[in-house]
Amino acid sequence: MRTPHSLSTLVAGSLLLGACHGVLAAENNEVAVPFGLWGMDSAILPLSGWYGQVLVPSYRADHAKDTNGNDVTFSKTVPGLPGAITGTVDAHIKVDAIIPKLVYVSGDPVLRGRIGGYVALPLLDKSRDISVTIDPAMPLPLATRQAIGQAASQAASGNKRGMGDVEVAAFIGWKFENLSVVTALNVDLPTGKFDRNSQVNLGMNSYSFRPLVSAAWSTESGFDLAASLCYNYSTANRDTDYKSGQYVHLEYIGTYQFPSNLKVGVQGYLLHQTTDDRDPAGSSVLPLINGNRAHVVALGPVLSYQTENLKNQVEFKYLREFSARGRPQGGLLLLSYGRLF
Repeated sequence: MRTPHSLSTLVAGSLLLGACHGVLAAENNEVAVPFGLWGMDSAILPLSGWYGQVLVPSYRADHAKDTNGNDVTFSKTVPGLPGAITGTVDAHIKVDAIIPKLVYVSGDPVLRGRIGGYVALPLLDKSRDISVTIDPAMPLPLATRQAIGQAASQAASGNKRGMGDVEVAAFIGWKFENLSVVTALNVDLPTGKFDRNSQVNLGMNSYSFRPLVSAAWSTESGFDLAASLCYNYSTANRDTDYKSGQYVHLEYIGTYQFPSNLKVGVQGYLLHQTTDDRDPAGSSVLPLINGNRAHVVALGPVLSYQTENLKNQVEFKYLREFSARGRPQGGLLLLSYGRLF
């Protein structure tokens, strides 16, 4: 039989889970697949035909930021314990993936451009390791503070492997001498497994729609510039009715191509949430502080090589995030390979 003291410890650990869940839950401020997968080839349509591509992203985040950009802290009242429990949350988030992608680009012009589409199937390995530390100034025995922190940490951590949300897209692109323009509509389908009681999920359990436009400027000197701007709208979670806010997503890249078809450059992205998250069913453990609006910027080097026949391309990049608010902050390592059949 548990003593009242040990029972309070277990209750505190389970309730403090909310301090972690409200900050790091996927539907609040996380994405199913990391940003930064966009590249120059998305703004300049390749040769006509069928393409196969494999993207291998690896994302690591060692910080969780609140909506003010600070490391996450919490204050939670727990029945059976004196006063509010305060402390800090240390989060280590990992997302590894293998994403096969099938792309088609038409040969005959449509509306003076070429049309196409793709389907991408993310195979994910996601984990979250949470460490909750109770404020040492709390009037509780050391053993009690440690027990509460350990219970909350274990309850908020987890790992999942499997298929994520499938992405499909349709696009049309035009070429005007040095300028290339591509418009597209990307849709994420709720194919990844979602469990409202799980701390890590493979899918968002909602549909996402992203109209976007990409443009690239190529020069004879070897310098190329490209950017993509999209606006994301997501439907409500089908199980919890939680609705993530809309956001603007900007990707940009500048490269220099050597005579050997080797390209080096810099790539980055900006994410800025424009509307509040909404939780009409009260599924979120914590209130939506400042609307849970997410923001992050990333920048890093990119290196790519394309064969002379333009049928094979390998790309490597590392993008480091900073100025994060309302979401994790980390870095993306990406290796990709594409081939024209």
